[in-house]
Amino acid sequence: MKKLIVLFAVAVVFCSNATLAATIMQAANDGADYLVTQQISGTGDPTQDGGWTWDTGSTAASNIVGPTAFGLVRYYNMTGETTYLNAAIAASDFISNTTYPTQGEARYSTYDPYFNWQLSLAAVDNTYANRTKTEFFDTLAAGTYGDADYSTAGWISAVQTARTGTWQNLRSWEFSTIAVTAANIGNTGQAALFNQAILNGLNTLDNTAPDTVYSDLIGVAGGLRGLALNNISSFTAISSSNHSGINGLSSLLDLANYMAGQQNVDGSWNWHSNLVTPGEDDKDSQTTAYSILALEAAADTLGTSAYDDELALGRSWLTTMQDNVTGGFYSYPGDSGLTNNEVSGEVVAALAVVPEPISSTLFIIGAATLGFRRFRKTNKA
Repeated sequence: MKKLIVLFAVAVVFCSNATLAATIMQAANDGADYLVTQQISGTGDPTQDGGWTWDTGSTAASNIVGPTAFGLVRYYNMTGETTYLNAAIAASDFISNTTYPTQGEARYSTYDPYFNWQLSLAAVDNTYANRTKTEFFDTLAAGTYGDADYSTAGWISAVQTARTGTWQNLRSWEFSTIAVTAANIGNTGQAALFNQAILNGLNTLDNTAPDTVYSDLIGVAGGLRGLALNNISSFTAISSSNHSGINGLSSLLDLANYMAGQQNVDGSWNWHSNLVTPGEDDKDSQTTAYSILALEAAADTLGTSAYDDELALGRSWLTTMQDNVTGGFYSYPGDSGLTNNEVSGEVVAALAVVPEPISSTLFIIGAATLGFRRFRKTNKA
């Protein structure tokens, strides 16, 4: 009898893995299709075509293109379907056509360089990486970027200044992908400055007052992902007296373990680590997506499969946030508003990997089971 029980358990896990993989694949497909339908096209205006609005309206939001279009690149890598590649190429063209008003240089947001680099790798075409090097990294290195003639250090400082007070927890997130991009298509001196900006962002994380300083877990995820992408497995101990969860940590492994430990039993992550009485609507699609991307990068760098269960459960939960009519993704459980295009792109990026097998125990757990937040979500990137 015991053998039959064991065999039955194994069969349940096998079927569950196959079903979960299919569910995740379908959700990623529907989400990618949604992004294509939401992309602005056919206006003849190069400052609009290729971009996305936040959720509704007629004007493209330039600061959401990188993370949104990266979801299409990831899904193209998974499927090879040129529809998604072509949409990503249109997004790259939009970035180059979004310019500073005086000097007319392409105005890059922090996630645009990484997106363009990854697009070049996917398309096997250096056009998009080369334009980023010319339009962004080389001009920063010359100290003539933008209307303010930013140097690399000056641009970093401007981003940090923009993320102060309420938004200071997003600093490490802002720089999470740009350091590895600089190392590959910019120069090593710039990469070092951006890596230090990631660490500085971790040092200023604050989870003591959720009502006034938001989204610390996106900051942790950004820092973890950035360090992992740059193969930095150890670093000067984090000095963040206002965030006891990560204060004193000095290794990628410890930071990844902290990130994994913040996951809810259903696979989600909350938008903040220090909520007094967290509820269902504190579970956050955007934070969950970035936590998945961060743990995925950390696992690759550390050469471990220790986070396979967390990654699979997180992806499983994200599928429950999908609008079954449009294919877009809601920001949190119970959200009855419009799906957010940036969040949808970030979720597609997190879903665009077939999950590793998960244990029967964790699968059962995963399957069984604010006004200012809305403002925060529509103004993050």
